[in-house]
Amino acid sequence: MAGNFAGKTALITGAGRGIGRAVTLGLGSAGARVALLARSAGELDETRAVLLEQGVPAQRIQLVPSDLADDDTGAIWDVTTAPVGA
Repeated sequence: MAGNFAGKTALITGAGRGIGRAVTLGLGSAGARVALLARSAGELDETRAVLLEQGVPAQRIQLVPSDLADDDTGAIWDVTTAPVGA
């Protein structure tokens, strides 16, 4: 993915597979802090493992297993926009 996303946070839905995973890997490699949303915690763990293999630091990866159809999107937003380590 072209560009420098250092200092930016990307909230990616469907990050466990397909296009969502591809976008996550591109943004993570480009320097973004990535908040990964998907219904399957297992798929999020797999995506996280690939990011770590690519050299993305663990502190720039946040997993948010969630179903946007069922969960409180305000709470999801609060979790993903909190400072790293908060």
